[in-house]
Amino acid sequence: TFLIATEGTSDIHILTHAIGLLRPEVADFFRFIDVSERHPFSGTGSLVKFAEGLAKIDVQNQIIFLFDNDSEGIDAYNAVRRFNLPHNMRTLVLPELEEFRQFPARGPDGVTNSDINGRAAAIECYLDLNLQVYGPAKVVWTNYKKERDVYQGALEFKESYARAFLDQTAQTIRGGSYDVRKLERVLEALIDESSRLAMAVRGSEE
Repeated sequence: TFLIATEGTSDIHILTHAIGLLRPEVADFFRFIDVSERHPFSGTGSLVKFAEGLAKIDVQNQIIFLFDNDSEGIDAYNAVRRFNLPHNMRTLVLPELEEFRQFPARGPDGVTNSDINGRAAAIECYLDLNLQVYGPAKVVWTNYKKERDVYQGALEFKESYARAFLDQTAQTIRGGSYDVRKLERVLEALIDESSRLAMAVRGSEE
């Protein structure tokens, strides 16, 4: 099995539901941090410290640290990679998508199409964003990351998009009323990285 460590509770709920709906045949291979009360390592900073601690002790679990495809996620991903992780630990960022290269984003100059890969693509951006009540989905630029000369952004109404996905069932997914194409890309990336991790672990044991 693989332990998937994420930045927040929402990531865990979305990924668990996505695997159950779209990849039920491999659901038993993935475990997530228990967030029944709260996320014990919420946020990129806490997850980086968690990864650093695990890298220094003899943990046998196969672990993937999964980060958002945004400014903070990229910074955290690079920080964890510097820890010289053991063979049973890997890092992964949510995949870059072509759909994110021209994405509506609100800033000081109003709403313009921007590339949000590596800047504002959190897990909620990979959901079906066609909720008519909110109109076209957009991100809002929030803070400037001086060290990388980029802005961090966040999806407007992300909790509503998450709730809409968590309400989906196997029947609604089969009916095609909910667009899961971006989520499919996330699961493909996660499964591919898990396969590479398993091969690395087996190779170290031979």
